[in-house]
Amino acid sequence: MSGWRNLFPNAWYVAVREYRSRATSRSFLIGTLILAVVAFAATQLPVLIDVAEGTSQTRVEILATASGLPSDALTVVDQVLNGSGTAADSSSHKPYALSWFVGGDPASAQSTLETGKFDALLIIDRDPTSRDLAFILRTDMPSDGRQAQMITSATRMLAIEDGLVRAGTSTASVLAPTNLKVLPVSSSGTAAVHSISQEVSSTLLSTGLIVLIFMAIITYGTWVAMSVAEEKGSRVMELMLNATTPLQMLAGKVIGNGAAGLTQYGIILGAIVVGLVAQGPIHQAVLSGSGTSGAFGGLNAPVLAAFVVLFALGFLLYSLLYAALGSMVSRQEDVQSATSPLMMLIMIGYFMSIFGLQAIDETWVRIASFIPFFSPYLMLARVSVGHVEVWEFGLAVVFLLVAIAIALVVAARIYSAGVLLYGQRVGFRQILKAARVSR
Repeated sequence: MSGWRNLFPNAWYVAVREYRSRATSRSFLIGTLILAVVAFAATQLPVLIDVAEGTSQTRVEILATASGLPSDALTVVDQVLNGSGTAADSSSHKPYALSWFVGGDPASAQSTLETGKFDALLIIDRDPTSRDLAFILRTDMPSDGRQAQMITSATRMLAIEDGLVRAGTSTASVLAPTNLKVLPVSSSGTAAVHSISQEVSSTLLSTGLIVLIFMAIITYGTWVAMSVAEEKGSRVMELMLNATTPLQMLAGKVIGNGAAGLTQYGIILGAIVVGLVAQGPIHQAVLSGSGTSGAFGGLNAPVLAAFVVLFALGFLLYSLLYAALGSMVSRQEDVQSATSPLMMLIMIGYFMSIFGLQAIDETWVRIASFIPFFSPYLMLARVSVGHVEVWEFGLAVVFLLVAIAIALVVAARIYSAGVLLYGQRVGFRQILKAARVSR
């Protein structure tokens, strides 16, 4: 018990040493800078896509030789090709530039097309027998390409509109929204009704946060194990044991390397947040149009708080085990083989959470979200998708804290014996034997 009471200040000294050694290294600084730049650039992909789309435009010449076309014919074609809005609306860039000519000469239009002024010529006529619309599309674009397929879809919609108008109605009337109310299952009305876009956004957010925790646990947990093996290999460990206890060294290494890792992750997450906030102004400055919404795709305060809590507790749990297993080897080259069982456990939790996103309300997902080794992933997935009660999250946190306390005791025993083992092959028996040793 005296070892626990005398944990500090020696553990703090070890932590400061580990943090400075890691955070001031050239590889750490350069790697953090590169990752932050990449993270910021990744948030600007929507802007880059808009810029790419803004520099390309398909020019379509439409020659209407048919009589009795619907009054909204141009609007129908424009809405199919350019989305919502009307052809007269020029406030934003459109992927298709439409030039509409009524009653023109097909030969003249063909000559204009051959000069390269337009990419395609669409001639609208009527079948003399059925009086249905007939179309001719002249273009050198691939017939199965996106542009040709979009123009084909526009002609199909225009033909439907023409038939409906001749029948005394219109597409707008047929497709008018019905008087439908969507209510939650609960008659109390307290449950939220989510749209498809909200569900997709939440799923993408959950996947991103799960990947962040997965990468952090593996990367920074390996740092802890490599640091222990490095000092054992250089015999520095023997000198440090004269001034500190194995328990103090264990706590110091976990805190120091963990703090360095969280510093790097904090900078990366900060770059992501800055990039998301800057999306709108950058979009507006580059394209001189309305900026993107800059929404965080469902990342609100409760989700962010849950991420921070589960991230810290999950990292602490796995770091203790990484340090214990790292103490069982004398060379850095052996760290991977020593920590492979732990890696398998992490991978199982990761894949369970990814599959669980598709069945978030299944019983096995609910149960697994309370298992400490898996709860940092699965409970986070349930929180970000919005399928968890407050008491469930609290219970998962309690289980994590209990698991961390048990892992600390076991890891301290393994570490106490492992730091003195040199040149031995690590096996399950050695780990169990080390766990029974107390210093």
